[in-house]
Amino acid sequence: MMKLDFHVHTHYSIDSIIKPRELALKSKRLGIIFANTDHNTTEAHGVLRDLNVPFIAGEEIRTDRGDLIGLYMNDLIPKYTPFEEAIDRIHAQGGLAYLPHMYDKTRKGVIPKKEELPKLDIVETFNARCLSPTYNDQAESFAKQNGLIAALGSDSHFLFEFGRTYNELPDFDLDSPKELMRALKKATLRKKSAPFYVRGTTTFVAMTKKFGKKLGL
Repeated sequence: MMKLDFHVHTHYSIDSIIKPRELALKSKRLGIIFANTDHNTTEAHGVLRDLNVPFIAGEEIRTDRGDLIGLYMNDLIPKYTPFEEAIDRIHAQGGLAYLPHMYDKTRKGVIPKKEELPKLDIVETFNARCLSPTYNDQAESFAKQNGLIAALGSDSHFLFEFGRTYNELPDFDLDSPKELMRALKKATLRKKSAPFYVRGTTTFVAMTKKFGKKLGL
């Protein structure tokens, strides 16, 4: 069996402090592979490859309507790209379109239009940082009603969050999006919510980083 977390940030995201080396070490220790899904950047990919840690290269894209994750990314998709165009650009790279925290009213989730549903690959039916369980329950119902594959993500921004929540799948070729999709149909979702205070702390991290940039730090 393989363990995967499809939603993990590093300090290349404006609101995360996870260092790639620390993430790589914890990933190896726990045996949990992660998708690196930093906000609107793929800068960490090269660093992680140099660390020789298995991972899925991704990006959390702030589209014109909200957040969308691309898995198996090669090229950056710019911020505020139209939502449907972003899906097409993910697929053009051979990647998978993964919809995170779609009902979370405190974040920029996207509820797709009916005509967009065939283009989506995976729905995040459990995000460990959702403050209300209702948001995850709604996403799970949406995936079932529309015949979409479900997965979960820790949405880790701090190292202690990583390893609490993961997908347990049959072994497959990590480099193959098609094999991942097949394996996900037999996945067991290991769910554990993050402490409620992580959300406010993340906001503080982002504010501190933005202030530091203005000061040239």
